[in-house]
Amino acid sequence: MIKFEDVTKIYQPETVGLESVSLHIQKGEFVFLVGPSGSGKSTFIRLLIKELEPNKGRIFVSGRDLATLRRWKVPYLRRNIGCVFQDFKLLPNKTAFQNVLYALVVTGNANSTSRKKAAEILALVGLGHKAGSLPNELSGGEQQRVSIARAFVNHPPLLIADEPTGNLDPETSMGIMQLLYRINKTGTTVLMATHDREMVDRMRRRVVALDAGRVVRDQQRGGYGED
Repeated sequence: MIKFEDVTKIYQPETVGLESVSLHIQKGEFVFLVGPSGSGKSTFIRLLIKELEPNKGRIFVSGRDLATLRRWKVPYLRRNIGCVFQDFKLLPNKTAFQNVLYALVVTGNANSTSRKKAAEILALVGLGHKAGSLPNELSGGEQQRVSIARAFVNHPPLLIADEPTGNLDPETSMGIMQLLYRINKTGTTVLMATHDREMVDRMRRRVVALDAGRVVRDQQRGGYGED
């Protein structure tokens, strides 16, 4: 699903984002990307969705070499990647239902069954009863569930979650993690960047640790720190 081959990204002035990173993530994996602030997690994600270009190396997503991807095809790449963020990024003037439906509209998948599909996904994340609520009428955990529903409504093969529990309390965070785990069980590859030590230790999934732009640990069923 994801392949980095000797990828380096240097910012100016001479600030290293990633350095000589080689990594394979298979279809259907659940992978935690961990490391301190400035370790390269955000750079890794921005390279994956082609917000940034590497200075060296090659990146493949679903077998496609991103270096050969024409600029006008980048939106099509992103339509096959669901993204969930720490700050939710919901449209404030649209209801929970409209936020999810909007993801179908902008990706060109709106059709006669779209409203039914959006309602089903909201029910899947436990918010069918809040379909008519605006974001400011929802709790932080509920807003994140809407964000996940929006990211998943197109059933992307890859879902990237960037600190999705960063603003949530431990109990709500566990609910979000269980939801991401259920999505992963449907076959979607999940890559989650996080600082949540307790969550990573409890889940025991593959852990890729970055430090100063380099992969310093790649461990199956790992914890947040060295075991």
